[in-house]
This record gives sequence, C-alpha cells and structure tokens, in this order.
Amino acid sequence: MSTAGSRASVGVLLGMAGLVMSQACGPEASRDTGPVGDADWVLEVLASVGPHVVLPALARFEGDMENLGEAVDALVAALESGEGLKERALAQEQWRVAMTTWQELELLQIGPLASSLTAVAGEDLRDEVYSWPTVNACRIDQKTVEEGGGDPGFFEANLVNAYGMDALEHVLFAASDCACPSPVNPVADGSWDALGEEGIAQSRAAFAQALVIGVADQVDRLQTRWNPEEEDFSGLLAGAEPPYESPQEGLNAVFDALFYLETSTKDAKLAYLAGLADCGGDTCAEEVEGVLSDTTLSSIGGNLAGYELLFTGGEGVGMADLLESRGHGDLATETLDGLQVAEAALAQAQEISAEEVLSGSSETLLALYEAVARVTDVLKGDMVTVLSLQVPSEAAGDND
Repeated sequence: MSTAGSRASVGVLLGMAGLVMSQACGPEASRDTGPVGDADWVLEVLASVGPHVVLPALARFEGDMENLGEAVDALVAALESGEGLKERALAQEQWRVAMTTWQELELLQIGPLASSLTAVAGEDLRDEVYSWPTVNACRIDQKTVEEGGGDPGFFEANLVNAYGMDALEHVLFAASDCACPSPVNPVADGSWDALGEEGIAQSRAAFAQALVIGVADQVDRLQTRWNPEEEDFSGLLAGAEPPYESPQEGLNAVFDALFYLETSTKDAKLAYLAGLADCGGDTCAEEVEGVLSDTTLSSIGGNLAGYELLFTGGEGVGMADLLESRGHGDLATETLDGLQVAEAALAQAQEISAEEVLSGSSETLLALYEAVARVTDVLKGDMVTVLSLQVPSEAAGDND
C-alpha cells in the first residue's frame, strides 16, 4: 500500500473505531488495558507482519533487483563495445530505486533479518544484503581486480563488507581511483593502474553482475524463511510459537524493529547531518550514508515509509489498530501525523544542495531531525506503557 493509502485506511479506523474495527480483519475491539485482555488483537498484529508487511516488501525489492540486474548486464555489453555512459547512468538509477525499497526493509529487522546478537531468531541476513556502515571499499577494489565475484565460493569466503548493496554502490558510482592506500595491493603492485580507465570500468561492471546475483540469492533465502508455504517464519510469529515464548514477546520483536528509526535514522544518520554528532572533521561525509550515490536523503525517506508500513500493518492489522483497541488511538494519530510532518520536512531538505547536506549546519536538516524525533518520542514514551513493551537495550539510555 502507498504511504497515502495506508494513512487513509488507518485514518478511517481511528475515526470510526467501533464500527470499522468490528468489520476489519481483527477481532472486536476491546478496551482492556493489559496484554491479556486483548491477546487476540496482538495475534492479529503478529499475523499481519509476514503476509502484509515483510513478504510484499521483499517482493518489491526482488523486482527492483531484477531490473538492476538487467541494467548491469546492459552496461557490461555496452562497455565491451567501447561505450557505456548511458547504460551506467541507467544502472545507477536502478540501484537508487532498489536502495529506496531496501531502506523500507531496514525497518523490518525481525527474526531472520535481525541481528543474531540482539534478536530472538536473528540470523543477520540484513547484513548479507546491506552491511552499512560496515563497508570496506579497499577490499571491494581488491576483489574487483582479482575478479573474485566469479569464484563460486566468494560470498562464503569474504566478509559482508565486501559485497551486497553497499559494494554495488561502490562499483557503480565510485571514481576510478583505487580506495586502497599506496602500500597496499592493487596499488602497490601496479595492478590497478594496469587496468586503465576502460579496464576498471569493465572489471567493476563484471563484479556488479556477481554482486547482483549474491543479493538476489539472499532475497530468495529471506522469502523462503518467511513464506507460509515454505519455512513459514510468518506462522511462527503469528502463533507466538517457539522461538517466541508468548504473543507479547513477538509483539516486542515488532516494536524493536521500529526502533531503527530512533537508533539508526535519527541518532546515526540525521545526527551527523544536523550537526549534532561530532565526527572530528570539517564535514562528516565518511559517517554519512549514500554519499557516492546521492541517496542520503532518499534513504531516510525509505526509512519513514518502512516505519509507517510496519506501524500500520500494511493491508492488515498493525500497532495503530492495537493502540485503538486499548483506547489509545490518540497515540496512533500522533504517530501518523508526525510521520506526515517528517515527510514534509524531508521534502524541504531534498531541495538543498549536496554540499549543504554534508555541511552539518543546515537548519533544514535540523528541522528534519526534530520532526523524526517527535515520532520516536511517542515510540519510546507512552507507547511503551500502554502496550506493555520493553525498550531495546541499545536505545534504553537515550533520552533525546
């Protein structure tokens, strides 16, 4: 569902709570304030996550990667004939489209997508697709020269910082200079310079083909995990079966995923852009996401869209409906209104220059930071109490 569509559908639910909710896909609304009294509503929220949120987002990303793969194949063919400027621009644009969709999935780090260190049933599959801020541009250039992408064991033999969407950004957007220091190969042994401009472009395009296939394989793996007709993590979450001990623990996993907007979007991405985090330099370009591809702000837009998707449950039942069932529809309204304000602030920020984005002194970006903070203040404030949830440990000490 589009942002406008999901907001409209939730608006109807919030404005006509009793009538609409009794006819929706959730159970009849309860006014009990504890998790036991409306356990059916919690299960409805959990049942929506797989089929109405994660799997549709993965399907959209899969389609984007197919388009990117076709664009990269066209780039390889064009470079072989001594051309490629147009094809490179098209491949870059397809990468941007795919990255915006992936940024929605950044908000869906539940179970297989989540960290094995912090989440129940976490498998770290997010990092297999996109490991930012853990990126090793030198290693990517080394593997470009070595043509490592053609090795069937490449993805098993290398760390996540050498492949995925971030590696694709490097090979599609970076200048022809090698990212490695001069004492390190392929600079030290002269193999980078030996490629020449044309050889670098061809080798990077060939590596991009392998990287696209690697990402596509991980998307297939994720779809298999979540698909009700295959490994059915959707069903495990919906039924609050092992690995979850209770519906409330499953609900907390969804809640934890929403905190990406607090800990990553606000505190890591926007804090540097707004000049609120010190990186020790004149600009914080090395700490900022998407500088090469100029997707710094569009990625934040993807995060906002992903937050809304998970919060509303897409075409299903979401936390917005659960809040209404407990008599706290005002918090759902405040969240959705806050997202609308943040989207408007983002639109304003997208009008400023790339140089100003990285300056760390833009009042427009500070306004965007504050708008996002208003959304996450609701998340880590009253929502914790009324839904009987626990704030994830990495955000527990944040009172901004």
